[in-house]
Amino acid sequence: MRRIAAMLMLALILSIPASSSENSASVVHVRGGGSVLFEHVTGVWCDVCADHEPWVAAMVDSNGDRLIRVDLHDVIEDPLGNEAATHRRMRLNHTLPFPTYHLDGHAEATSSVSRGELQMSLLAAESARKTHEVIEATVVADESGGIVTVVVADPIQIEGTQLTLLLLETSVTISTAEATNGLLVHSAVLQSLMSIEIGGNKTIKPWAWGDVEMTDEPGLNAVFEFDWPEGVNAETVTLVVVHEVVEVENGPATLSALSWAVEGPSEEVQGFGWVVLLLVGCALVSLFLRSRSSL
Repeated sequence: MRRIAAMLMLALILSIPASSSENSASVVHVRGGGSVLFEHVTGVWCDVCADHEPWVAAMVDSNGDRLIRVDLHDVIEDPLGNEAATHRRMRLNHTLPFPTYHLDGHAEATSSVSRGELQMSLLAAESARKTHEVIEATVVADESGGIVTVVVADPIQIEGTQLTLLLLETSVTISTAEATNGLLVHSAVLQSLMSIEIGGNKTIKPWAWGDVEMTDEPGLNAVFEFDWPEGVNAETVTLVVVHEVVEVENGPATLSALSWAVEGPSEEVQGFGWVVLLLVGCALVSLFLRSRSSL
């Protein structure tokens, strides 16, 4: 009886969830590259943007990994606007009205006013891409920040290109006072970015967000290191890696793109140890009561 109780006590100790920092980091390996980069220029004051949002969201959701949504908010009278979004809009030479839909770096010739039209623009962007590369990324993240190692083993183009990391808030809710157009929930809001050109030139918005370096491995390789932006919940973040041309001209500006959502440990996994602890505790109590009754 004592031996059984000792074994149960050992199981009880082993079942207690660890809280040390060495167990708090997560490691994720992702592979892809064929997604079309869908950069959506918008603003909280834009009534047309709010009218379009239901079918834009439905179109994005229905296409899964075929496209990656990135919302670029205006900095004028928009609490979701920032220098990263402004930099991407300047890169796209955005001078058109709001909203504007850019696919692989190019605005639609005629802005879509329906889900079907936007779907046709996606098909056109996929056809223009002709081929794509494979991006492999390893993400190590903890409560303070992350390191993303990116490898493009067989790039289509090297000269005149850059590797870019985008950090998006998957979903942001603003107040009714801020939502001039009445839209409270906004998806895929760009918060920060880092790019490194093949020659080593860097762009980091905001500058204090992190750093990036190229490595001397075959193909294209870069290591991005960053802290979670202030006020951003790391468990509601999407990271995007893009290999793209530096100057947007004719032809697709995106050579390959890959995204993944950063998630914390699930409640099911976190709670499993405590379930085991409860069951073992009940077994110990039962053994104790039986030993008392046998005396």
